[in-house]
Amino acid sequence: MTVLERAPTEAGVDFGIFDADQHYYEAEDALTRHLPPQFRRAVRWIDIEGRRTLLVNNKLLTVVPNPTYDPVGAPGSLQTYFRAANHDGVELRDMVEMQPIQPEYRDRDARIAVLDEQGVEFTWLVPSLGLGLEEMLKDDPPTLNAIFEAYNRWLDDDWGYDRDGRIQTGPMISLIDPELAERELDRLIDLGARMICMRPAPVAAPGLWRSPGDPMHDRVWARCAEAGVVVSFHGADSGYGKYLTDWGETDKYTGMKQSTLEEVLSIHIQRPIFDTLAAMVCHGVFERHPGLKVATLELGAAWAPELLLRFKTAYGKTPQLFERDPVEQFLQQVWVAPFYEDDLERTVEVLGPDRIMLGSDWPHPEGLPTPGAAVADFGPLGDDVVRKAMRDNLAGLVGLA
Repeated sequence: MTVLERAPTEAGVDFGIFDADQHYYEAEDALTRHLPPQFRRAVRWIDIEGRRTLLVNNKLLTVVPNPTYDPVGAPGSLQTYFRAANHDGVELRDMVEMQPIQPEYRDRDARIAVLDEQGVEFTWLVPSLGLGLEEMLKDDPPTLNAIFEAYNRWLDDDWGYDRDGRIQTGPMISLIDPELAERELDRLIDLGARMICMRPAPVAAPGLWRSPGDPMHDRVWARCAEAGVVVSFHGADSGYGKYLTDWGETDKYTGMKQSTLEEVLSIHIQRPIFDTLAAMVCHGVFERHPGLKVATLELGAAWAPELLLRFKTAYGKTPQLFERDPVEQFLQQVWVAPFYEDDLERTVEVLGPDRIMLGSDWPHPEGLPTPGAAVADFGPLGDDVVRKAMRDNLAGLVGLA
């Protein structure tokens, strides 16, 4: 009996769940297993006061507090914080429940068994510490590209890009060197990649910042559209900490530590994806590549109503500057995984029920305890929305409807 044919006991629904945002925890040699010898000194494990951590190009990795992942935060243990229900003012470090790393966080066979228990028929699996690398390496494109290719080769070793229709992983692509990005993309597509993972940010090439909508990146977008590869922008270190320094705060992206101003500005979440999609639309990416499909993961949806309002206003003022209505471009080519704490009724009202997807963030502590727990959040919107958000929309996006 297949996952789809039975009612998963954990989820309480009668269909197999499609989850757009789950994570693995990287093996300790994820960056080095396939790294060419001339770049080996760029990645080093070090001990600091008894804590084992990573140096990347002589910079301390801060995007995750413990890159060994042992121990690691238990899935869903920070829901109180992220649902803004921390009424007792407990510190974040005291709220997270720690556990030994579990086999399914690093082993594919163990993960498949857990997916069966959870009633998850299909999931996208995306990086954890990998999402902090581009910002650390933006000033050294050769090392950045060598580490990304090594990482993507490790990912194929341990998880595969799309082995059996249950798990698709997101190898990482950087646009800093357009020719190398296209070459790596071609290599990944030849190996079966069906989605890629990128950070939402301007392209931080040394000495010259660019928009992802710059025509020099068109060959990458065209190749993705031609091959049916979904471009997923995932929450990452987008380099936006620099905007905090103007207000007297640190620019360090530390993942689990936030100041009040950083939280209010949503400097690492809403700002980067708002700006990235604004640039892609206004700089003509979707007009030139109407077959391109984009997904936003672990970035919520609170930014979407304001962005679509800005598109509507700009189009009303200067329709001659657009080939197509920018709101229509967005709604036709972008899929969004909202946070569980978002106003989901408003999200569906703005985006429609066909463009939202479950992103459980499992097994991260800031995510859901199980993917099926999303029923409680989507449920008030009706059975049709529950099924679309938790199965049909992602199934259609990846061609498994």
